[in-house]
Amino acid sequence: MRRATRRKQLGATIIEFTLSLQVLILLLTGTYVFGFRLVQAQQLFQITRDLAHMYSRGVDFTAAGAATDAQIIAGQFGLTSTGTSVVILSTITIETAADCLSATGLAICPNLNLPVFVQQVVIGNQGSYASPFGTPTATGVLPATSGVPNDYSTTVSATAQANSTWAVAKNFNSVLALSSGATTYMAEMHIVTVGLNVPGLTGAPDVYARAIF
Repeated sequence: MRRATRRKQLGATIIEFTLSLQVLILLLTGTYVFGFRLVQAQQLFQITRDLAHMYSRGVDFTAAGAATDAQIIAGQFGLTSTGTSVVILSTITIETAADCLSATGLAICPNLNLPVFVQQVVIGNQGSYASPFGTPTATGVLPATSGVPNDYSTTVSATAQANSTWAVAKNFNSVLALSSGATTYMAEMHIVTVGLNVPGLTGAPDVYARAIF
């Protein structure tokens, strides 16, 4: 009787351990994935700070040398046209009455006092992600930068800044309230963590960071 009871207890223990092990594996997997993503988020934050600082200092990322520098700074994330990462650099200003007058001949225009794009440069896989603030072209896609691989850019005309809805940086004021005529420089980076994804457990397999100067 005692042996039978012990066997039953042992069998129950094994079943309980097996059931708890499934939960522990899920918890450990989730902890590993989110921990690794947190490390990557810190890396992306530093990269965007460096690139935004360079951009605000006048570095022209539509030039081959500067685009290569960005790829070097991004390191292991590989900013290629077919990769899983992208850097988006944007110059944004507040449209003033003087800007409207210069563009349209009137001191008032549809985008008066709104944050508008002056320029946007994308390095890497443009199709993998778009800025939540918008892409300043009528098509929503930036043209390729001539002579610079994995680089796409546009400079928004004064007329478009004054009149075009796509020239407005959507919801940017909720992130940074610029004073009239002020200009800011922003770097965003997005990566897809394909190797760190457990469907139904770890959420969307991507990491995003931005820096504004």
